[in-house]
Amino acid sequence: MHGLSYLAFAAGYRRVSFVFIEDGQIATWQTSKRAATSPDEVADFAREFIDLLVPNFIVMEDVAAGTRKGAQAQALLAAIKSESENSKALLLSLKREKLFRTRYDEAVYLARHHPEFAEKIPKRSFCDREPYHMVLFEALALGHHAMQGGAMLPASKM
Repeated sequence: MHGLSYLAFAAGYRRVSFVFIEDGQIATWQTSKRAATSPDEVADFAREFIDLLVPNFIVMEDVAAGTRKGAQAQALLAAIKSESENSKALLLSLKREKLFRTRYDEAVYLARHHPEFAEKIPKRSFCDREPYHMVLFEALALGHHAMQGGAMLPASKM
């Protein structure tokens, strides 16, 4: 994994997040409400960070493989995919596998592997449709999965 970088995008309810993993370590991350307002905004957001960070791989959920995301989130992911295809990076569209009982369990697991995210673990709340940082953990899960897949994952996408 030395020298490889992954830029993982995720879209959720009124939020878009990315996590940039370089040499197996999280280099930066961001969540934006403004970028989630329209496909044009998210395309600008994606283009800005793809150009700035210059990743080897861009990782995102494969919507074509089936997803539970709403129409708005799917439109945002389509715009990110379009921008990704125009870059020099290899696009890895991954099917989101349900490996944990809940998204909160997945967040705890990821925080163990990436302690800098421990303070961002969402608290369970029944009044909020989706906790603020949940989409950030979704991006982290995609990036973590791609990174753990090693060389075989990109080879399988060629």
